[in-house]
Amino acid sequence: MSLFRAPGLGRRVAVTLGGIVLLRLGQNLPLPGVDPTVLGRVADRALPGDRVRGLVDLVTGGGLYRLALLPFGVLPLLLARLTVPALARLHPRLAALRAVRPGLLLLQRRTALALGLLGSLALALVAATGHLLPGAAAGDGVLRLHGALAVAVLTAGAAAGTAALVPLTRWMDRHGLGDAIAVLLLAQVAAVLPGQLWAVRERAGSGAYASVLVAVLVGLAVTIALVTAGRKGERRVELFYSPLGGRRAGAERRYLPLVLSHRGFVPAVAAALLLAPLRLPWFPYLVLLFLLAAAGSWPAVLDGRSVLTDADKLLRTRAYVPGVEPGRATADHLAAVRSRLAVAEMLGTGVVAVLPALVLSAAGAAGGFGAVSGLGGFGGFGGFGAFGAFGGAGGAGGYAFGGASVLVVAGASIDAVGPLLQDVQRRRMRRHYAPYA
Repeated sequence: MSLFRAPGLGRRVAVTLGGIVLLRLGQNLPLPGVDPTVLGRVADRALPGDRVRGLVDLVTGGGLYRLALLPFGVLPLLLARLTVPALARLHPRLAALRAVRPGLLLLQRRTALALGLLGSLALALVAATGHLLPGAAAGDGVLRLHGALAVAVLTAGAAAGTAALVPLTRWMDRHGLGDAIAVLLLAQVAAVLPGQLWAVRERAGSGAYASVLVAVLVGLAVTIALVTAGRKGERRVELFYSPLGGRRAGAERRYLPLVLSHRGFVPAVAAALLLAPLRLPWFPYLVLLFLLAAAGSWPAVLDGRSVLTDADKLLRTRAYVPGVEPGRATADHLAAVRSRLAVAEMLGTGVVAVLPALVLSAAGAAGGFGAVSGLGGFGGFGGFGAFGAFGGAGGAGGYAFGGASVLVVAGASIDAVGPLLQDVQRRRMRRHYAPYA
């Protein structure tokens, strides 16, 4: 295949696959002092009946409730990447470090290690006191160690696993393909999802399994398509960039981009995860999810507005709009256009958040599996009672196959596959133009 003919591309594919194998190995190896056989039986019995724990099991790649060496997977690294911008505002030195790439990477590594240590300590305390899973009490043979020694050993083991994951992602970023954290997140989510779907068949029958499978695939496809279209979307407001120093023959024309990107997608996932543990009826759940996702996207919309509404930056980049005076007048014109687009972008984020829940609810109503939901439905709206089967926090057979699950898988797929394909295409283009360099 011509796709893999670029020099070194096969080696990079091997590095990426090797990193995925190491991650899954760490999420299947138990921590010291844990009996994996006993804990596995308890987890297999408890997880299918708990929608919240099923969602957590999906996000963590199956390692948390089995006390694996990597119980959180790449979540500490991902949370560090998301929290470093907020931490940089707390102190000027942190802001100065974040301004340069080496300092940003240093902040992300240290934040990931701190989050991994805190999470490991919390997990060790919960496991040592017997509150990890129903039936996983400390004296039931799940842990071979007890008391303070169990807490110390579990904390040290889980923190060491997170510490080993930091250089692994750096190695994959340098020698692999795509964004290492995004690729590993997709790998750990994709490793758990098929097993949870198959458990629906064992608990609810083939009919429920077929309905849920089709609904999950349709929800994923539609969500990914909407977010991708939002990332590529443009408002037909012409922006011209004049030639700089005569290096280009003519002005470059672009259009005003929309802001509905991964920054606008994060509030949708956060809102779905926040509402997942709540026992809300179907209709109030969708309304609240829509409002939270739209409100959470407002900071991203404001941040996107500042990119093209800075008069000084527009002058430096020689950007102008035909018929509008360059400088402040152009910035004011673009600010007015963006203010009108802000409402549409916020509504789009809300639609992305509620769409998977709607698709899954429709599948539950069509299949008549409202009885398996822990949600109960919304009887006040007549036929909407059955829609509680797969909507929101509910799930078929107890698993959390609601909007949160689909959004997590869709977000991981978008952030992993897109950069990976762009990396492959960029290396192919380098090979194509290498004789003319």
